[in-house]
Amino acid sequence: MTAAVRARQHRPRPGRAARVRLRTALQKHVDFFDQDGDGLITLAETYSGLRRLGLDPLRSAAAAAVINGALGPATSGAPRLSIDTRRIHAGMHASDTGVYDSRGRFSITRFERLFARYDVAGQGALDDAALRRLFTDQRTDWLGHLASRAEFGLLLELAGQLRDGRKVLTRERLLSFYDGSLFGVVADELAAGRDRAQMRRRAAARSRARRLA
Repeated sequence: MTAAVRARQHRPRPGRAARVRLRTALQKHVDFFDQDGDGLITLAETYSGLRRLGLDPLRSAAAAAVINGALGPATSGAPRLSIDTRRIHAGMHASDTGVYDSRGRFSITRFERLFARYDVAGQGALDDAALRRLFTDQRTDWLGHLASRAEFGLLLELAGQLRDGRKVLTRERLLSFYDGSLFGVVADELAAGRDRAQMRRRAAARSRARRLA
């Protein structure tokens, strides 16, 4: 065994923080669903992740089947349903925003240019109408176009914020969507909301019990 080979074998592996830094923005984007961190996202993990994001059981099951049915074979190169996050860039489709490059790396320049183009009112947010214009302009094929519309329609539903009676995706929300941090934030917000609702129910129950005592 040569000295070079021995040196490579004994070279310390990067820690978790270093491995996270080395992952692309697209990989970080899907890591939310990889609950055990093994680099593979199973059908059950996609379903569980969608449920954590507030989607109901039936739609979570249907969406998980579509997502893993498309991305599993695309990222693994085999007829399997588990998504390989190491090759998630292989699952990118046409007619997307172009904010990720071909390797799944995030381009802040492309993001800012795209957002400024469709935030015509300068409100710092995109509504459904703006998203429709965006994907109409970006359309290069029908399958990719429909996939993009479906993805962002679901994103608007799950992560959109109410403004003037309509749901919008703010610049901050979209930026965190692309850098991979949004899903964790949304799941935490929903969990906190459920905790607050449970506390209110318990307080109401205690109040009723005191009145009846």
